[in-house]
Amino acid sequence: MDNLRLNKTVDLIARYYDGCKVGYVGREGYRKSTDLVKLARCIDELVRLDFIDLSRAPFLDLGCADGRVNVLMSYFVKLSVGLEIDPEILAEYSPRKEQLRHQLLRANLIQPRDNIALFQGNSLEAAAYEQIERKVKVRFNQIDLFYTYITLHDLFGAKIAAQAKSKALYLVYGFNKILPHYQGLQLLIPDLASQGIVALYGKGEF
Repeated sequence: MDNLRLNKTVDLIARYYDGCKVGYVGREGYRKSTDLVKLARCIDELVRLDFIDLSRAPFLDLGCADGRVNVLMSYFVKLSVGLEIDPEILAEYSPRKEQLRHQLLRANLIQPRDNIALFQGNSLEAAAYEQIERKVKVRFNQIDLFYTYITLHDLFGAKIAAQAKSKALYLVYGFNKILPHYQGLQLLIPDLASQGIVALYGKGEF
């Protein structure tokens, strides 16, 4: 993939979704929106450090909202999976992605890869992962990289420590100077790409 064109694509995606940031209360509570400009720099760093391998890495956003992180990650992983508990928020995915698709087309940039699979469900319940396994043939213990934006980060961390495979990575967005400790996971990079908001954890020895 042409690196310059990819960088321009990622920049347009980040600017597009950052223009769609929300701060309203939905059925499940206050909505948080990832700053995709900052996250994109973190993903670049993960690629540079060989933490992400396009040919094999399944990714899971544990609270994907409108799927913006999944769209970004589709360029860097084999499969970009998302779970969202609120169906109304998840319903925003398709119309926003369609608007983005037209913007990318006009700019002659790269369309998101056809590797995004979003599901409505509770990321702490087994039924959600049974649904994912049925549809895309990936189990929880096959995921390489997990992502969350603070909400329920401690419960997700415990689930990853107990059920994820060795060498699984856990990317946590929303922290600055005081970082949590997750039993069974180690802090690999406290401030990924020096963005002041993303920490990387891992399971097992690295």
